[in-house]
Amino acid sequence: MKILGLSLGQLTTACVMVDGKIIACASEERWTRQKNDMTYPKNAIEFCLKEAKISSKDLDVIAIGSMHIPADYQITKTFSNFSSDDYLRAQKEYWYPKFYEGKNPRWVDVFKDKIDTKQYPRGWESIDFTDADTQWSTYKPFIHNTIANHLGVDKSKIIHVDHHTAHAFYSYYASPLRGDALIFTADAYGDGLSATISTVKDGKIERVTESKTFNLGRLYRYITELLGMKPNEHEYKVMGLAPYSKPYYSDKPYKIFKENLFVDGLEFKYKEKPTDMYFYFRNKLEGCRFDGIAGGLQRYVEDILSEWVSNALKLYKAKRVVFGGGVGMNMKAMHKIGQISEIEEFFVPPSVGDESLAPGVCYKVMHDYCEAENIDKNILKPLESAYLGPDISEGEVDVMLQGGDVEKKYDVTRNVTAGEVAQLLADGGVVARCVGRMEFGARALGNRSILANPKYPNIVRKINEKIKNRDFWMPFTPSILAEKSDLYLQNPKKYFAPYMTVGFDSTLKAQEDIPGALHSADFTARPQMVTKEMNPKYHEIITEFEKLTGISALLNTSFNLHGFPIVMTPVDALFVFENSDIDAVLVGETLIRKK
Repeated sequence: MKILGLSLGQLTTACVMVDGKIIACASEERWTRQKNDMTYPKNAIEFCLKEAKISSKDLDVIAIGSMHIPADYQITKTFSNFSSDDYLRAQKEYWYPKFYEGKNPRWVDVFKDKIDTKQYPRGWESIDFTDADTQWSTYKPFIHNTIANHLGVDKSKIIHVDHHTAHAFYSYYASPLRGDALIFTADAYGDGLSATISTVKDGKIERVTESKTFNLGRLYRYITELLGMKPNEHEYKVMGLAPYSKPYYSDKPYKIFKENLFVDGLEFKYKEKPTDMYFYFRNKLEGCRFDGIAGGLQRYVEDILSEWVSNALKLYKAKRVVFGGGVGMNMKAMHKIGQISEIEEFFVPPSVGDESLAPGVCYKVMHDYCEAENIDKNILKPLESAYLGPDISEGEVDVMLQGGDVEKKYDVTRNVTAGEVAQLLADGGVVARCVGRMEFGARALGNRSILANPKYPNIVRKINEKIKNRDFWMPFTPSILAEKSDLYLQNPKKYFAPYMTVGFDSTLKAQEDIPGALHSADFTARPQMVTKEMNPKYHEIITEFEKLTGISALLNTSFNLHGFPIVMTPVDALFVFENSDIDAVLVGETLIRKK
C-alpha cells in the first residue's frame, strides 16, 4: 500500500508511506525558502516520491489532511508572506467590519496585493469568497485538478481525511506507545473543530468527545498579535517571555482569561463569549504589562489544559496519553500535562502542528486498510526518527565549495572527525551542522542545527545578536546524551523525549553544567534526548565533547537566519554561514572555518 499524504493548509507538507512505514516527509518552505509557505507542495511531493523510489503511478491513495481548505486563504498565501502590519490590517479592514458593522467584506479585496495564483488553475475570480460552503465547493476541483495534472493520476485516487482525525492518528501511531491510550488533539481550528479526545482500546480508535469552543489556540494567536508579534509564527516567543513575568503583573491578565473560557467535565464553556477575540481582549487587557499578559496567558493555558486532561483520565481510567495538534507545540503546557499523577506514559511526536497532517492521513488510510483487509495493525510503524527530509551528498558539497571561491576565503578541512568538531565547541566556537537527512518539522535535531558549548550563559547573547537576530529573552535547548539525561532533567516517570516537544524542570547539575541551554528565568529545558540508534554521528560528537569537558550535552538551535526556514542544502548552509557570525560550518564531512 503506497500512500501520498498532503497538508495543504498552513505550511504545506508532503509525506509518503509504504506498507505502514513513513519513508519521507518534508515541507515546501525548505525548497522555496519562504517561511511557512502555503503554496502547493510540488517540490516536497517530488522529493518524497523519489526518496520512496516510486512513481506517482504507483500510488494507491492520495490523502489530503482536511475536509475544507479555505480558498481565499490559499489564493492570498496567508501566513507565508504576511507581516505583523498585514495581520493588523486584517483585524481592522476584514474582521472588525464583519463582527461589528454588519458588513461582509471579501478577503481577496482586502489583500489584493497578496494574491498569488501561479500554482493553481485559473477561475478563482468566480468564487464567492463571502460564502464558505460556496468557495469550498467551487475551489475543491481546482485543488484536485492541480494534483491530478501534476502527478498524472486519476482524481478518483484523491480523498480527504478530517483534520482532527489526522492529528489523532499521527499523535498515536507516530509515537512508540502501543496498546490502550487516550489521544488528545487541540489547535486553533480545523474542519469546524478545535479539540478532540479519542480512546484506543483493543486496537480500535474511537473519538469520544469533540469541541467547537476550545479556543485556546486562537486565543494564543490573538494575544501574540496584541503583543505586537506575528501570529501563526511567533506564539513561541510569547511562551518564552511568560516565565519572566512576576505574579504581581500576571495575576490580573490571568483572572481576565479565567473569566472567559472554562472547563466543565470534558466540555469548554464561556462565562462571557467574545464577539471577536482580538478586540475583546484588547479592551480587557488595556493597561496590563506585556510580560504580565504573556505570563497570565501561559499559566491559564497550562491550567485549563491540565484540568481537561485530568477529567478525561479519571473518566476513562487511562494511564497512557499522546497529544497532537498545534497546541501540542506549547512544550511548557506539555510539561504540565506530563506531571499529572494519573499519567504513567506520555508522548508528543515531532512537530504536531498542521505539517503533521501529511503523515497523519497516511496512518489513518493504512489503519483503515488493515481493518478492511484483516491485516495486523503492527505493520503501522512508529517514527524511527524525525530525519525524513533530503540527504546531502559529497557531490553537492563539492559544487558548493567550487561555486564561491570557498576554499580561497575560508579554511576548509575534509574528512573532519567528531573529535575535531567537539574540540571547536569546547573552545567556545559556534558550529553549524548540515549533515545527513534533514529533520521533518519545526525543530532542528542536530542535522540542521547551530551548536555551542552550553556551559557559558553569555553564548546565548552571542548567538541571538550575531547569528539568529532574535529576541533576547528566547532560550535555547539542550541536545543531551539519552543515557545521561537523568543528570540534567527531573524526570521521575522516565519519559523518553527525543523531539524537543516536552518541557522538564532541570537539576542543579544542569544549572551548573548547561545554563546556556536552559530558560534563564525558570531553568526549564526543552530537551532532545539523543540516542546512538537515532543519530550515531551526532551522538558521537556529543560523546567526544563530554570527554573534553565532562558535559553530556550541547546547546542546540535551528540552523537559519531569523525569518528564514531552516536550511536544507549545502548552499543554504553556506548562505547562513556567510551572513552571520558563525565560526564554522560542518557540511557533510567537510568543515569550513572563518580565517
